Amino acid sequence: MKLVTAWWRRYRLDRNPLRRRSDRVESVALAVAASLVLLSLWPAVAAGRQAYGSVPDTTGRQQVRATLLADAPVAYLSFGEVATGELTPARWTTASGRQHTGRLRAPVLAKAGTELNIWVDAGGHQAAPPPSRDELRITGVATGLLIMLVSATLVTAAFAGVRWLLDRGRYRAWDAAWSPVKDSL
Repeated sequence: MKLVTAWWRRYRLDRNPLRRRSDRVESVALAVAASLVLLSLWPAVAAGRQAYGSVPDTTGRQQVRATLLADAPVAYLSFGEVATGELTPARWTTASGRQHTGRLRAPVLAKAGTELNIWVDAGGHQAAPPPSRDELRITGVATGLLIMLVSATLVTAAFAGVRWLLDRGRYRAWDAAWSPVKDSL
């Protein structure tokens, strides 16, 4: 609470005769900076909603069952079997009845004949699965937060620059006011 009170006393606009012009300019700059950060909330929300709603074109994608035609390749190491990351041949049938063969990533130690669910496009070729609702939510929230963070950083940097310039002017004025005293010593 003391911090809020101290900020209020420092940045309020009043008729105090001890406030310099630079103090009033700094108070106005802070009010403008706070307003800009609040105004950036609307574009951040709009961009987050746009990111949430922009689902890649998944038209024609469907999930089918693929059957492995060979065992998943493994590497034998001294401590056991480890997947090599190589693709395994498989066959699947689309909803239209066309059979396709291709290579896909299989679980470790999967044997020939194991059935896996895969996503295929309209042509029957293997495709990436559509994003889940949670992935879309995370993308939307992350986009909005990123825009807010960038705008707050830019506004804070601009305010810090204004304050730095004002401080330089204050130091020059203070030095000029004390110059006669220093010269008399």
